[in-house]
Amino acid sequence: MRPRVIYIGGFSRSGTTLLQRLLEQLPGVVSLGEVCNLWDSALKYDDLCTCGESISRCRFWGEVAERAFGGWDAIDLHEVRRLRLLTDRARHLPELLGNTRSGRLQATATAYSSYYARIYAAALEVSGAEVVVDSSKRASLACCLSRSAAIDLRLVHIIRDSRGVAYSCTKKISRVDSVHGADLGTALPVVTSLNWVVHNVALEILGRRGLPTHRLTYEGFVDEPVRSFRELVSFAGLSADVDTTAFLSDDHVVLGTGHSIGGNPMRAQTGRVSLRLDDAWRARLPRADRLAVSALTYPLLRRYSRLPG
Repeated sequence: MRPRVIYIGGFSRSGTTLLQRLLEQLPGVVSLGEVCNLWDSALKYDDLCTCGESISRCRFWGEVAERAFGGWDAIDLHEVRRLRLLTDRARHLPELLGNTRSGRLQATATAYSSYYARIYAAALEVSGAEVVVDSSKRASLACCLSRSAAIDLRLVHIIRDSRGVAYSCTKKISRVDSVHGADLGTALPVVTSLNWVVHNVALEILGRRGLPTHRLTYEGFVDEPVRSFRELVSFAGLSADVDTTAFLSDDHVVLGTGHSIGGNPMRAQTGRVSLRLDDAWRARLPRADRLAVSALTYPLLRRYSRLPG
């Protein structure tokens, strides 16, 4: 049976970790965080799972690796990284979004996706859940996974105001999962703007090509989290009744622990967490940068602003 996967796509610092943390509170859901990080820092540096243990010591991830591959040592990481370079990069998006389902790219994307399919299936077996959540964000990875016959994929596409993303991407934020003091990457606002457009357009095209997609904005979601989340849960094919979403109100959420990797510092928060709109860019993003980002992203920015949460 193919694993049912909810893939959270969206440009960096757009609210993907928030959606992932909310979904993992639901019964029948196992959230893995950003699985794309597994092949690099998570295994290379033995980074931390949200349970507090390193990946190599986490019982959950150890069981997943054993069922999927026969253990972490059985994975050829060099081969996974080689396949990723040939498929999971923005420069491959035009070909990945094409209609061809044959040839070298299809074979490579299928081989690359097979590692994810095995992780997803093993996670469902270990957890006893019905649905896997992967918040890897990347449009190129979503394209690869959408080409796999071994995965039942649904896409949640979250969009944040490009100016908010641009401002956030100028800030250095420590990664709470890193054991060697790594930070989340930073970028100039103009560079962020161009990447924001490419990434969101690619995810939008995937939906138009037939991949089941639920699109929402970060701003709209935070404005009406309960209503927005219930719509998202229904899209995922899960129960959205009052009891199963009781951990969420319109101003806060109560978070438990899980076994996810990657993501921003919110991934490690537990207990009562306030929900509020992060719009610091309005006061802190320099005017010149704000105008440049607005101009470069204007057509999409205007259209996405009309989307509900």
